[in-house]
Amino acid sequence: MAERPMVTTLLGAMARGESGAQAQLYAIVYDELRRIARGALRKSPGPVTIEPTMLVHEAFLKLAGDASRELSGSHHFYSLLARAMRQVILDSGRLNGTPRHGGGLVRTSLSESFPREGARIEDLLAVDEALQRLESMDPELAEIVELHFFAGVPFVEIAAMRGVTERTVRRHWDAARAFLLDAMPRSL
Repeated sequence: MAERPMVTTLLGAMARGESGAQAQLYAIVYDELRRIARGALRKSPGPVTIEPTMLVHEAFLKLAGDASRELSGSHHFYSLLARAMRQVILDSGRLNGTPRHGGGLVRTSLSESFPREGARIEDLLAVDEALQRLESMDPELAEIVELHFFAGVPFVEIAAMRGVTERTVRRHWDAARAFLLDAMPRSL
C-alpha cells in the first residue's frame, strides 16, 4: 500500500469537487478493500457477523460521508479506512451483543463467514479500549496497529509509507503489542 499515484490523484480530484472522482476511486480500490476486509474480519475478536462486502461499503461510506475531511494521499486514505473498518467492526459487535439482537445466541446463516466460537463482545470492547489508550499516548503506534491488524497492511508497506525501515516498524509493532497486552484485562 505504498503511495499510489492514481489514488492520490483521485483524492485530489475529490477535494476539488470533480464529479465522478469518488466513483472512480471506489472502482479502483474496491477489490483491494475487500481483501483487506476479509483479513480484518478474520482477525477481529468478538461476535462479528458482518460480511466483507458490507464492511467495505460501510467503511467507505463512513469515510466519504465527511465531505469536510481532506485526504492528503493514499497513505492518509488507507489509514482512515483502517480506522473506519475498526469502527464498523466494533459497532457490529456491539449491536450483535445486545439481547435485542440475539446477544449470547449463536447465529447461523448461509454466507461467506461464520461467527467464531468463544469470542465475546467484551473481548472486542477491551481491545478497542486498550487501542484508544495507546492512541492517546502514542498515535503513531496506534496507527501501526490499525494498519497491520485491522487493514492487513504488511510491515514492509507500512515502512515505505512512513519512510522508515521495516525493522523500525517491527520494533514499534512489538512495543504496541506489549502495551496492548498489558492494558487489556488478564481474563482475555
